Amino acid sequence: MKVAVLFPKIFDYPFTYETQANVRLKPGDFVKASFGSQEITGVIWPYEQITEKKFKVKKISRKININSLNKTMIEFLSWFSKYNLVPLGMSFKMCLLNKDIVEKSFDKEIDQFKIGELSNKFTLSSEQKKSLSFIRSVGKKYNVTVLEGITGSGKTLVYFERIKDIIASGSQALILLPEIALTDQFSRRFKEFFGVEPPIWHSGTKKKVKTIIWKGVLEGKIKIVIGARSSLFLPFKRLGIIIVDEEHDSSYKQDEGVSYNARDMAITRASLENIPINLVTSIPSVETYNNIVNKKYFITKLEKRYQAASLPKIQIINLHKENLGKNLWIANKTKIEVNKYLEKGDQVLFFLNRRGYAPFVICKKCTYKFECPNCSINLNYHKNLNKLLCHYCGHKSHLSRICKDKKECDLSFCGPGVERIFAELKTIFPQKKIEMFSSDTLVTKKITSTLISRAEKREIDILVGTQLLSKGFHFPNLNCIVVVDADFSSHGYDLRAAEKIFSYITN
Repeated sequence: MKVAVLFPKIFDYPFTYETQANVRLKPGDFVKASFGSQEITGVIWPYEQITEKKFKVKKISRKININSLNKTMIEFLSWFSKYNLVPLGMSFKMCLLNKDIVEKSFDKEIDQFKIGELSNKFTLSSEQKKSLSFIRSVGKKYNVTVLEGITGSGKTLVYFERIKDIIASGSQALILLPEIALTDQFSRRFKEFFGVEPPIWHSGTKKKVKTIIWKGVLEGKIKIVIGARSSLFLPFKRLGIIIVDEEHDSSYKQDEGVSYNARDMAITRASLENIPINLVTSIPSVETYNNIVNKKYFITKLEKRYQAASLPKIQIINLHKENLGKNLWIANKTKIEVNKYLEKGDQVLFFLNRRGYAPFVICKKCTYKFECPNCSINLNYHKNLNKLLCHYCGHKSHLSRICKDKKECDLSFCGPGVERIFAELKTIFPQKKIEMFSSDTLVTKKITSTLISRAEKREIDILVGTQLLSKGFHFPNLNCIVVVDADFSSHGYDLRAAEKIFSYITN
């Protein structure tokens, strides 16, 4: 009997093989078969490549005795391949663990993620109960429901309760988060509610832990997974709900390697699985808002903060009316306001969504601007590296350049980046503990966890950060946020810059 076998290779079609006489195979079964000089893992595909060529048909070596990929996962991989113009084999590769599967049993290790009987130790507000009731009312079939709520309104507690319903019925749940850095704090909230450490899946997860999660998900023994974009391709046995937290976040879009938007792909997977998906946000993205207006998505809102916590007071400081010193960006009025909070023992965050020291560099003599040769945009100066970087393609260059008078250019560093604000704050508050949070400094999970832990314990007085600090972190003593150069951040080469900065500030 001939069957089609798809391999995790860069081919856009499956290959034809013969089964052994006593082996019955169906679509979704994992097999081992020789491919070139190697024996590799493949999956039985529901259709084969049509060709008029004559070729020798090889035999499948053996069927792998594990659960099969379900029909909806096969449909999702096929759709994903066509929609994102990705070879079918590469789509299948994203579903595997290092191009392979897990045959070994991990029952003892999977037990650490087993959720026991849950107690009702968390009390929902009337508004939360109303939103939960609405989400329940739209049912367990496919629907997209937006859970919108201001920061601190308790959106997480609402969808935790909904997940509790789903897993009680024997199904599984997937919670998508936009950033790896969010998983540590989120896991503590998860443990408080569900009583166990959550299985966390992202690029920084250790290989052994990924192996356990992959096998547990395939067998249906792990009920809930928290993950970044790649967790969307886990082979769930019986997925019952998908939660996309911070759905507006641009980090759900992957630009390197296989390009796709995880939020949009999650909606499609939910559609194929015929299960509900909840988009959780404090300020919906433009696409989501448009779908709400056009009645494609349901929406429920939380308009009050949990336990009636007060909303922050907003004060605008017009820099045009302030006497700023040369190359300084923090006004005296800002310093006075910040000092009030520091004297009370509160923490302060200076937010500027601009990495590096200065967003562009120009020569004062010849007016030459340093631009990326690939992208034709201004290069950002990073003082810590003493290099110019393109934040789009990664191009690097040095500052040295000969001017029109045959001497070196007289450089002017225009505008502030987080490095510049950090240096200025060090001068203004020399006695305070100041740390910088950006993708340039949070280079490893250990460094990230250490800095977040120090901030939670109030071992840091002033935080200087980019968008990484606008994504769901909770610092109990952080009671003042200064948005530096807010209007300039809404301009740039990104057509959605204004939308993004508005969502960051609102969060």
